[in-house]
Amino acid sequence: MLENLIQWLQEHMFPCFYKQTFGISCPMCGFQRSLIELLKGNFMESFLQFPALLPLLLTSFIFIVLKLLKSPKAKVIVQVILLFDLIIMIITCLYKNIY
Repeated sequence: MLENLIQWLQEHMFPCFYKQTFGISCPMCGFQRSLIELLKGNFMESFLQFPALLPLLLTSFIFIVLKLLKSPKAKVIVQVILLFDLIIMIITCLYKNIY
């Protein structure tokens, strides 16, 4: 079943409008390929494609847990973690476009 999902994802990848229009990578470039590699179990290849994927997935998990626990500080905690994720995405984007 997982192989069918991976194959479907590979056949239905969205093109990057930003890259097609401006000719440079956007901050999310590599997300789809990274997710596919993660589903295949290729953690290093997934990280190399889009380093922010694992932190974003971890942020989503933390957000869900904090919401279920009805933590009063959930919003602040998730905002700080998302800021960290955004920094990773910007650094990666700059690196891809410079090198």
